[in-house]
Amino acid sequence: MQLELNAHLARNNKKKVALAAFFILSIVCVVADVFIGSQGLTFAAVIQAIFDPSHSTIASKIIVWDIRMPMSLMAPFVGGALALAGAQMQTTLNNPLADPYTFGVSAAAGFGASLVITNVVAIPFIPEQYQIAVMAFVMCLLTTLLIAGISSAKRVSIEGVMLFGVAVMFAYDSLLTMMQYIASETQLQTLVFWQMGSLDRGSWEKIGVLAIVLPIVLIIMMKDAWRLSSLKIGTERAEAMGINVKFLRMKTLLLVSVITSLSVSFVGAVGFVGLVAPHIARMVLGEDQRFFLPASFLVGAVLLELASIASKAIMPGIILPLTVVMSIVGIPFFIFLIIKKGGRFG
Repeated sequence: MQLELNAHLARNNKKKVALAAFFILSIVCVVADVFIGSQGLTFAAVIQAIFDPSHSTIASKIIVWDIRMPMSLMAPFVGGALALAGAQMQTTLNNPLADPYTFGVSAAAGFGASLVITNVVAIPFIPEQYQIAVMAFVMCLLTTLLIAGISSAKRVSIEGVMLFGVAVMFAYDSLLTMMQYIASETQLQTLVFWQMGSLDRGSWEKIGVLAIVLPIVLIIMMKDAWRLSSLKIGTERAEAMGINVKFLRMKTLLLVSVITSLSVSFVGAVGFVGLVAPHIARMVLGEDQRFFLPASFLVGAVLLELASIASKAIMPGIILPLTVVMSIVGIPFFIFLIIKKGGRFG
């Protein structure tokens, strides 16, 4: 008995070390991202702009504080949020392929943005510069709430919810194609650029919103950690343990809708983070939600930060779209995952 207890404590200590390693890696990536850019600033100029801005040039201060730092800090928040959303969708829907992208939430955001870009919709009392983000947020939220509502219906199975999500994704893709067809040349260019996802839409105000919302959502999810872990043994067994599975599923998907909507509306659609990051966290730390949730967040933060660095480093002078970079990294890893699991994800 004592040996089993010691072994359990040793495993938990290893998981804590792994979490600490992910956290340190995410900090290192943020710092590295601040020093990398297409503006040609030297290492010393960046250091001076950060720690002694009064003696730095105006150009250096603007580049570091208004461009590089907002982009660098948006990456871990958005990556962590999308990974957390993917982890919770995979857990509550018991499907390893679930994430905000495959459920059409990202497509919903794109459709919402297209309504504003093509001047079909204008939201009253909202400043023009926030119209696209607000409409994308509204469409994301409505779509996720719709999926959450379907998942709570008595006669709809988990497989049915998944199929519904896929149908929603195709529906929004069709609507988006229609909006692209009727858009003018300038509107089409703006719409395509928005869909590619870009951290240069980051700002200190958006970082502040995510810095407040994400910890609150993560704390609420952590309080449900053991209930969420129980879902992995099956819905019937979880209900036999006294867990209100439908309420838990609805509550979790509502939280997922909030963080997904905020992230996608702020930077546009970014695929693969919500799908790949939870699988990496699961392989390293297992299914225990006490470790799995923070690990998914940190892995997502690291992945998107690395994508941000790569987007600036692959072609010097040009910032590649995040969707392109994440696909370059995500698709080979996803194929590796399929081969490793022998095509079985259940």
